Amino acid sequence: MSATTTKDLLTIEGLGHVYEGKHRHEAIGRLDFTVPEGAFVSIVGPSGCGKTTMLRCLSGLMRPSRGRVLLAGEPVDGVPRDLALVFQDYSRSLFPWRTVASNIAFVLDRRTVGPEARQERIAEVLEAVGLTGAADKYPWQLSGGMQQRVAIARALAYRPSILLMDEPFASVDAQTRAELEDLMLDVRRRFGMTILFVTHDIDESVYLADRVLVLSKSPSTVVDTLEVDLPGPRDQVATREEEAFVHLRSTIARMIRDQSTRRA
Repeated sequence: MSATTTKDLLTIEGLGHVYEGKHRHEAIGRLDFTVPEGAFVSIVGPSGCGKTTMLRCLSGLMRPSRGRVLLAGEPVDGVPRDLALVFQDYSRSLFPWRTVASNIAFVLDRRTVGPEARQERIAEVLEAVGLTGAADKYPWQLSGGMQQRVAIARALAYRPSILLMDEPFASVDAQTRAELEDLMLDVRRRFGMTILFVTHDIDESVYLADRVLVLSKSPSTVVDTLEVDLPGPRDQVATREEEAFVHLRSTIARMIRDQSTRRA
């Protein structure tokens, strides 16, 4: 999509959040950024910089102390229907007593999606995440990586305009993580989905994204926004050997190191 036709799907203006109480904590200072329609944007920052708090505010699960969030130009007041969120803890996001198909069907409105269309959509998203044939299995019968694929499939079935992901691959092994990263690139190409991806892994942020936002330590602000211009299709070995990849990940690593060591 060219720059002249791209519009911003998600707009964050002056977002800030303070946890009040005996031990008052300002988690987010001020965040201003946009997520263009169809983009894959990664967010990285020092540990404890408020990334999860930010996602909760963006998704409508938490009301920010100040600022506003706009989705397709409309203020986010409560959880929007056009948004889906994939968490890190896949074991808690799935219902263990429901089959894979039933877990996915849970997000589909029976009033608008009939039985035949529901089965077609379940089959489509399971094929998209490489789990064809797993519809009748239960989450506890699947590996961690497969369970996270089910969580992603459920989000895809919902047909959101934007997918928010909170460190979704942090709890799996390195090989599974690489497979899931490539899965997300395939999903993005197939469904043309807008994705905002929070991660602690700098290499992952560069490998996946069109744009990387680097946050400061808490109370967080946007330190810098870096455009990722890497040739496609991306490959776990060849892409990570690219000079541009190495330069970007080193630049981001230095930014985060500087933020982590800076005194309050």
